[in-house]
Amino acid sequence: MFRKQCAKEFYYFYLGGILVKTKRLKVMLIVIVLLFVSAFIFSLWRAEASSAPASQSKTEINVKGVASVFAEPDIAVVTFGVLSEDISADAAYSKTSSKINKIIDAIKKLGIDSKDIKTLRISVYPKYSYNKDNNTSKIVGFYASTDLRITVRNIFQVGKVIDSAFKNGANIFSDLRFDISNVAPYYNQALAKALENAKEKANVLAKGLGVSLGKPRIVNENTYVNAPPIVYKTQEMALSASSSQVQAGTIEIKAEVTLIY
Repeated sequence: MFRKQCAKEFYYFYLGGILVKTKRLKVMLIVIVLLFVSAFIFSLWRAEASSAPASQSKTEINVKGVASVFAEPDIAVVTFGVLSEDISADAAYSKTSSKINKIIDAIKKLGIDSKDIKTLRISVYPKYSYNKDNNTSKIVGFYASTDLRITVRNIFQVGKVIDSAFKNGANIFSDLRFDISNVAPYYNQALAKALENAKEKANVLAKGLGVSLGKPRIVNENTYVNAPPIVYKTQEMALSASSSQVQAGTIEIKAEVTLIY
């Protein structure tokens, strides 16, 4: 009986020891896991902290390349017109229309196509006379004007077109504009040169700063309006010229490019 009682007590004592050991093992495992998690989070924090100054101090190179190509114009746009005056609006308009039709016929004989002759505007408006004595004004006549725009595709005919217009009744001269019918090839040449110019600038800056260049992160083609040259001529000059000598010169086609490294 005594032996059974001892064996039973020893059995319970032994099981209790196992339970105690199991609880301690669980606690130790939890502690170890927490330590590993803490160490992992700390390593991530150190990595971010060490990389942040490097990204903030990274050098950015921003350059703009500019280039121009010069080309001879192959077309000209001439704008002129007729202004007439008469007692009635109808009479003034008839005078202007008659001269305009005469001008158009003469220009067509020079080989100018109908599609290159454009009527810009037709205006009829009264002519007033002001009376200083009673501060009144009245209509004493009318003005009528018509403006034409002529595109001359043979640059050597510009002078003849101007002469023909004024010999047949034109008395208004607005402007003479030279242009290039197909500017795309010249612009692409300028664009390629502008890109090379930007690359050269970037290389000079990188060499001076002691940094290496990769491919640019951003490439922008800057919008640039290439305005053709305009030649202005007064009415007196046009009417007095017996033979117009027009020099077209050259046109500058410009391009700009921005690179960001």
